[in-house]
Amino acid sequence: MTKKLTLVLLASATLLYAGKGKIRVASDVQGAYIYVDGKKKAMTGEGFTSILLEEGEHTVSVVEAISTQYQKVAHKKIFVGEDTSTKITLKPEKYEPTPEYAVKLKELDKPKLARWKKQGNVVIDIKLGLMWQDNSAAKSVKKKWKAAKKYCKNLSLVGHSDWRLPSYDELLTIVDYDRYDPAIMPSFKNVASSIYWSSSQGVSDAKYAWFVYFKDGYTDSSTKSNEGYVRCVRGNQ
Repeated sequence: MTKKLTLVLLASATLLYAGKGKIRVASDVQGAYIYVDGKKKAMTGEGFTSILLEEGEHTVSVVEAISTQYQKVAHKKIFVGEDTSTKITLKPEKYEPTPEYAVKLKELDKPKLARWKKQGNVVIDIKLGLMWQDNSAAKSVKKKWKAAKKYCKNLSLVGHSDWRLPSYDELLTIVDYDRYDPAIMPSFKNVASSIYWSSSQGVSDAKYAWFVYFKDGYTDSSTKSNEGYVRCVRGNQ
């Protein structure tokens, strides 16, 4: 007897029961779409929805519409076979451009990609003559403000040791308000959707320093005793 492949897709709780040639979808979340191999198959709603599925490897996706520009997604490769029996969990939480906005982004990116050049562990701003750290540490190192300044001062990367914590104005130049989560220029590959320190202190209170929140480009100041991510820069000083 052919065994059934059971998948659990959570858009809060979406269940897929997959056997050879067919999947059945049940969800208490309405309005999310089920895609198989990039093709829209059904919308999650009340009760079960059956989708015909050929035996073999497939990519199953759950897509929740957020706006005309971005959607929340989860993807998973599965293999549906005669003797397959497995259970997986997917929770849509990654933001991706909608197909229509992805086309527009390609045009918006052309001048950005001409200005910003990814070279190994750094990104170079051709216009301003700045070199930015973009190794894996740029999305993992968190420090308090003074420790962040010291980290950059002691950083040795791609043969250079004259790194520093960027000013508030410099940090703003790498924000990309056409993007969301993360809101950073497309040449940068290592970024946390969180707070990054600048070297600029608060004007009225030296206990504070300015930061940029790279999930959406929001800016504010925070007490220096809090931790933030660190992306160092060099040049033009």
